[in-house]
Amino acid sequence: MDYALMFNVLEGGVSEPITWGKENLQSDKNIIILDEGSSSLFLWHGAKQGLVARRTALRQAESLKGHGYTIGKSIVGRDIKELKEIDERKIGRDPETDKLNEQLQDILNREYKELENYIVTFDTKGISIPTPKPTVMPKPIAGPKPVETPKPSPTPTSPPKPETTVQAKPKMVVASEYDMKPVITKTVVHDSQPEQVPPKESGVLPKVTVVHPKDLSMQAKIGFVFMSILDFFDDIWISKKEDGTYSVEHMDGKVCEFSIEEGKIKFSVNSFSGISTNIKTEIQRKFVELSKLL
Repeated sequence: MDYALMFNVLEGGVSEPITWGKENLQSDKNIIILDEGSSSLFLWHGAKQGLVARRTALRQAESLKGHGYTIGKSIVGRDIKELKEIDERKIGRDPETDKLNEQLQDILNREYKELENYIVTFDTKGISIPTPKPTVMPKPIAGPKPVETPKPSPTPTSPPKPETTVQAKPKMVVASEYDMKPVITKTVVHDSQPEQVPPKESGVLPKVTVVHPKDLSMQAKIGFVFMSILDFFDDIWISKKEDGTYSVEHMDGKVCEFSIEEGKIKFSVNSFSGISTNIKTEIQRKFVELSKLL
């Protein structure tokens, strides 16, 4: 049976279980929803929650994902596979956020049964289905047991010949010194000085990782973006999504979001829309100055 729980993340990094219901998804709250059925942990960020509160809630969600929630001798959510964040500010503007929100609403709209300690459980498809009674099969009527005919015992005067007398001698699997390929290094004599040459048969060479100069330049430009923003915001939160997109947020909301396309930094349409034009211009000027160092 799969269980589900809902938590409210309080100030100071404490999360407490609360009564199940989608009415808890409010703008001034960070809510964690643990669902064993989908092996998922949803983290709802209310639109009015600041950066510190969001980071605190994320740490609580990651802890629950890794360890589950212990109730007595039982652990709820020990096999959670995914952590899915939903930012209320992005609903209706970001397709990925809308998709995750639809998954969460589908779970919250299901019929459920309340158990102890705020735990709820769902039916198979959200509909109460009566459990059919098991069909009792009639027991077969036992007939008379067949009479076993005793097998004749072997005559002691004519014991069977052991199989070893007809077995052929096993072939030796160890090759001679002429059949084996050399596995030691060859010695080539040149001007009376031995030189160690690796055998051609192995074909094994040490793996060398080569970093292309263009990759180093791209990493430097990404760092320049963060350094330029830090000139105006003391506390920022940098995250990297699975698709390679970088997101930068400050205490009051998002600063920018950008991706790497064809060796260039490409900002999203809504980047820098939540800050003043003067600060945006100064960040861009700082980035240009740092880029000239390359």
